[in-house]
Amino acid sequence: MTVLWRRKCTVKQRLAYALGLLGARVMSCRDTIHLICWYLEGRLSSAVETEIKRHLEGCSDCRLVLEAAVNTLDCYFNAERNEVTTGAFRAA
Repeated sequence: MTVLWRRKCTVKQRLAYALGLLGARVMSCRDTIHLICWYLEGRLSSAVETEIKRHLEGCSDCRLVLEAAVNTLDCYFNAERNEVTTGAFRAA
């Protein structure tokens, strides 16, 4: 059974979907973008990850959002790492 998300999905429904508890669904752009952080953190079930990957293969807009999220996290963590390194050099 294929079910599309409705705009009025509850948080519980989205969480159940994210954890793979509701079965197969068609991943929409809205769903994909909503779950991108959890996808990057590896917090989703393998079934949901597969659906996100399938969606990303065919959706250039969502790939752009994913790339932006990855770049943002890289910039944040690299800046944080550089601050720690710079602070260590000052202390020495």
